Amino acid sequence: MWKDGEGDRLCLGSSLRGQTSWTELQYFNVLKQGLFMSNLTETEETMEEKAQFDGDKIDAEFSWVCQSCGTLLEVPWVRCTICSPALNLCSSCFCYGVEFGGHESDHAYSIVKFDFPLYEASWTAAEEMQLLEAVQEYGLGNWYAISGKMRTKTMAECEAHYFRCYVDNPQSPLPEFSDQEHNTKGAPVIFKLSDNPPRPAENSTLWSEMAGYSAARADFSDEYDNFVEIEIGEIDFDEDVTGSEDEASDCITSDMTQERNETKKIVLALKLAVIDVYRNCLLERQRRKRIIRDYGLINIRKLHGIFKRRYGQNLSFEFFRPFMHLFPPMTFDKYLESLLYEKRLKSDITRLLEYRNNGLTKLHAVKQFYTLRHRRSNTKSQRLLFSQVLGHVKDELSCQAWLARQGAVEGSSKVPALPLNAAPRKPAPRLNIEGLPGYERLNPLEREFCSEVRLIPEAYLDFSRILIAECFKLGSLKLAQARTLIKIDVNKTRKLFDFLVLHGQIIKGS
Repeated sequence: MWKDGEGDRLCLGSSLRGQTSWTELQYFNVLKQGLFMSNLTETEETMEEKAQFDGDKIDAEFSWVCQSCGTLLEVPWVRCTICSPALNLCSSCFCYGVEFGGHESDHAYSIVKFDFPLYEASWTAAEEMQLLEAVQEYGLGNWYAISGKMRTKTMAECEAHYFRCYVDNPQSPLPEFSDQEHNTKGAPVIFKLSDNPPRPAENSTLWSEMAGYSAARADFSDEYDNFVEIEIGEIDFDEDVTGSEDEASDCITSDMTQERNETKKIVLALKLAVIDVYRNCLLERQRRKRIIRDYGLINIRKLHGIFKRRYGQNLSFEFFRPFMHLFPPMTFDKYLESLLYEKRLKSDITRLLEYRNNGLTKLHAVKQFYTLRHRRSNTKSQRLLFSQVLGHVKDELSCQAWLARQGAVEGSSKVPALPLNAAPRKPAPRLNIEGLPGYERLNPLEREFCSEVRLIPEAYLDFSRILIAECFKLGSLKLAQARTLIKIDVNKTRKLFDFLVLHGQIIKGS
């Protein structure tokens, strides 16, 4: 009985093996031969013989009949592990201890059974053989009859297992067939897009930089000494031959003949010299092309990019480009690599000297060194902040303002903005005014004031006289008026104004 859709699968299985000479019977025989090598009950001697197994002699080593009585073998049977080629006995002959040829009854043996999985854990080797026998008997696709003979598997399981293990993914000892070659006649040529050598558009900037290089011709549109062919275009060697034939027919004197011969020799030498110049020009063209090819100068942008990626800021391309004339291509690359290696060695030596100067003698301590140095750099900024805050500790308002400023710098919006007062500064030292002009004219209080305010005696006398005169004129004097009269530091003006008011020399205005 055939089910719907089985014909398609049958065509599929046939197409996979239709171009070969393999039949279902050959698949079945190959699988049976492979089962001998997968026997799980084989002894140590069997393993050694398996390592020396020759696939070309498999038919001679194994057979499906008892080699003593000739009956068909049924699982399980006995296999002699001493005799070569392999000798198989049925259970009856083995029980009677049959001996023939070189086989003796005391030879080591192994029991051949097919109760182990071969391809899938749910399918034993015996079921694999039974499946192939059923396929051979009923035909591929008749899964109803095949499952009826199997008895332990359904139609879907038989079909899925067969195509999965024998068609879609065949495994050893089954043969592997290569895919059929497709006819590519008339198909387009398959090629990969490549930018090496580059193919810029004509009259573009890159095309001009590459001197008109054509990747298809592997040549340049403008050659070196591009018009040298014009010089030899008018040279004709046939004229010399024609002239010689005319002379032979004319009756001329020997002097004229000799003169003409010399002239022709000179002209011929000049023509050969021009040809030699042209030949040298061709050689120079080839030399330049060889240099461009060997040094990779066709695309100068790519050369710059490769040089920059390889050497970066360590080496300058413009600096080393003149040295390319002195080295072959590979030697020049080795020269650059040696310079780069030298620079890296110097960098490594500098780093090792830094480790040694910091007391490191083991390489495994370098990681800890960098960790501690990073931690130290982080704590250094914290110590700097701590030293700054010490200057504001005495003034609570100034300290709060400083903390608010630090919070604003760090992006904190929770700290309220407070006016920042000037941090208290260390007072300036007293001025030694002894011996200065006007010192003798001051009383002890005035001398103490000038020394503390750091005001010289003569300037004090002039400023006080101005303020006293203005106060006498106006009847009183304000601090703002005093600052307009004296063009000095406003703090000194205020201190001088307060000192004169304190001692009754001027009257403070309301």
